Amino acid sequence: MKFFYLGFHLPESLIRRYPKQNGAGQLWEGRLLKHLGSDAEVRVASIVDRKLKLPDVERSNPQHCLLQGKLGKDLQAYPSFVRLRAKYLGWRRQGWKPDCFIVYNSHPIGSAFTRFLARHDRDVKRILLFLDSRHFGKNLPLLKRLRLKLKPLHWPDEAMLPYFCGVASASLSSKRFCRDQNIPWRWFPGGAQADGLLDSVQTPPADGITRIGYFGSHSDYAGLKDLLEAFAADPDLNLVLSIAGDGSKTGELQQRSASDPRIEWVGFLKERKDLGHWASSCHMLVNPRPAGYGNDNNFPSKVFDYLQLGRPILSSITPTLQHAFGDSVMWYNADRPSALSEALRRVSQKRISLLIQDGANLRGKYAQSFSWGEQIGGLKEWICQIR
Repeated sequence: MKFFYLGFHLPESLIRRYPKQNGAGQLWEGRLLKHLGSDAEVRVASIVDRKLKLPDVERSNPQHCLLQGKLGKDLQAYPSFVRLRAKYLGWRRQGWKPDCFIVYNSHPIGSAFTRFLARHDRDVKRILLFLDSRHFGKNLPLLKRLRLKLKPLHWPDEAMLPYFCGVASASLSSKRFCRDQNIPWRWFPGGAQADGLLDSVQTPPADGITRIGYFGSHSDYAGLKDLLEAFAADPDLNLVLSIAGDGSKTGELQQRSASDPRIEWVGFLKERKDLGHWASSCHMLVNPRPAGYGNDNNFPSKVFDYLQLGRPILSSITPTLQHAFGDSVMWYNADRPSALSEALRRVSQKRISLLIQDGANLRGKYAQSFSWGEQIGGLKEWICQIR
């Protein structure tokens, strides 16, 4: 089977040069492409930030096309679409044609190319990998809808659905929209992978103060701000919060860790083994995503790393996450302002030995069924069945 994939994955040489460039996404897409290409041919086009200095990657790897542009700048997207179309037509003239085109999320370049394929190569299966959207399924204000409609190369997610032969979605939110339009739909949250983790992670100490950990983005949608505010509002909370990662709150984290002994900032983790070493001191890991920000339309990949690390998880609840893990995760409702603080109190009152056992049980129950091999195998079978 031949795949053409449009996403944001950097070639290995650029990942080494820009290790902080969309770290979680690079890891996720890298695993996806590795398993997708295990028994198939995959050609890749990647949208990269126009500010990056790019070497001539395509000379050494002509099957990986780099498109410079910024997703929020639609006028910059048009030259990238033209280049992508020319690259594809060049492959077609050489006799190469994909069986399936997969696009990572809906964006101007991907939408324009999907519509082009629907007109010119209708027998190529067009699959939307729907992983995130702030607007999908929302009743936007009229002015916002008009602004989006006037943007070049911009079509709302719902308007693009009929151009796809199938939707593989990280969340359950898109299922009813696809069902209403008779578009094949599959739940695809990605997978859990232990590479580089299990050799370095160890069981945390079973005594002392309970330590919880967070790693990932500093952006508001990820919820680190809410987690820090919950600690600040409860000076008697008997927990230590260890934070890994680099971003916009680095300066604030340095100040907080200096003034509050319960806050520990360890900085950017360059290697997977570093993540394992860091998690060895944590008794529980936290996914504090707030309500809103389109978080009901995604599946945080860090949860799978938490799972592989063998730690229990404290997480805000979404239908998709609850569908994945049932009652095996400690949930709280992010719609209630006090819910996170109350959940942290519950964690502080639970015996460390029970937390350690909960983490082992969680990994034993779910790690295999959510492996990348299982997930990609199911995705390929589903794509083959689409007519």
